[in-house]
Amino acid sequence: MTSGRDLRDQMNSDAVAEAFGFLLSGKKGYKTVIERRVEPLRCSSCSIVLQDAVKFCPECGTKVVLPVKK
Repeated sequence: MTSGRDLRDQMNSDAVAEAFGFLLSGKKGYKTVIERRVEPLRCSSCSIVLQDAVKFCPECGTKVVLPVKK
């Protein structure tokens, strides 16, 4: 069963990191390292990896549309 609540705004909270560290280690004050994956920006047409701050794909010329951050 899921609650259906959106908790993404709580992800960077210190209290959440502290509670997660306690759950993993069983000790207070344990600092966990939460890895956040960064997906490379790819062209929607030819799928090559694009460099930062390009407006058009250097391979096929398609306009680059940046993903919307939530």
